Amino acid sequence: MAEDPFEHARREFKRTLERHREHMRKQMERARAQMTAAVEQARADMERARAEFEEQMAKAREHMDAMPGWKGSPTAGPKPTGSKRRRPRRKPPGGEPAPVKPRPKPTPLMDGAEAPIE
Repeated sequence: MAEDPFEHARREFKRTLERHREHMRKQMERARAQMTAAVEQARADMERARAEFEEQMAKAREHMDAMPGWKGSPTAGPKPTGSKRRRPRRKPPGGEPAPVKPRPKPTPLMDGAEAPIE
């Protein structure tokens, strides 16, 4: 039996595909590493910003608590805890709805007569 004339081309094609696959795998790993680094950097930035925000809020609370007469201040006195009476709902404007005349019932036609054309 004769040797396959495309055997050399087939081997070369498979080798090329293998090299391309390896190259793509390396690129994907590099991209994944870059994305992971970017996500970690963003997380670190968020944590730093959160810590700064919490620190600023603590300073603002201390400042507000030190002010006399501030509602959130413990020196402002007790908060009123009364229940306000609610007014009943108002009726919608207008009076009783206008009466509606009932629809007339059609009378059946006699002796198989057809309906008049109008």
